[in-house]
Amino acid sequence: MTKHLWPFLRLKADTKEELIELYRSVYIETYVRDTEGREIKIYDWHGTRVHFNARTFDHAFSESSDYRFRNGNHDIPFSKQRARCILWIKEALTATAGTIERWNQTRNDSRGRSRQRRMLLVVEERYVIILQVRDKDHELEFITAFIADKNYIKKIKAKGGYAETKKPQS
Repeated sequence: MTKHLWPFLRLKADTKEELIELYRSVYIETYVRDTEGREIKIYDWHGTRVHFNARTFDHAFSESSDYRFRNGNHDIPFSKQRARCILWIKEALTATAGTIERWNQTRNDSRGRSRQRRMLLVVEERYVIILQVRDKDHELEFITAFIADKNYIKKIKAKGGYAETKKPQS
C-alpha cells in the first residue's frame, strides 16, 4: 500500500445520498462554519485568508468524465476520490508536509470575466487545489481540489506562471 502525506477520510453510509451528506457535513464543519454556526477562518502559509462557501461543495467534490473537453463542467455529481482527500486541503494550505508548488493563472469565468487563479500542487501526491483571487479584497476563494493526472499537471505548468515552492519547516 502506498504511503500518503496525509490519511484519506473514508466515511461509510447506507446510501450514496447519506454518504454525500456525511462528506458535506465534514466540509462545512471543517472549512465553512463550526457546529455553533461561527465562520471558520483559514489562512494559507502567507497569511492570506481562504474563504470556503457551503455551495462550493457540489462543484468541488464532483468531477468531469473528460476534463480536456468539458471546460470545467462536471457530469459526475459526486467523486469519492475527491471527497476522501477533503482534509488534505487544510494541510496543503498550511504546507504541513510535502513539496508544494504555487502556480498563477488568468482564466475567464463562466461570464467571460478575467479571473486570477492560484493553483497549489502537492508534488508527491499530484494533489491540486484551485483558488480564485477575490476582486474586492484580494483574499482567496476555494474552488476545487483533486488528485490530478500527469497531463493535467503538464497543462498547469504550460498555461500557468510559476510563483514559488514551499516545503514545511524542519
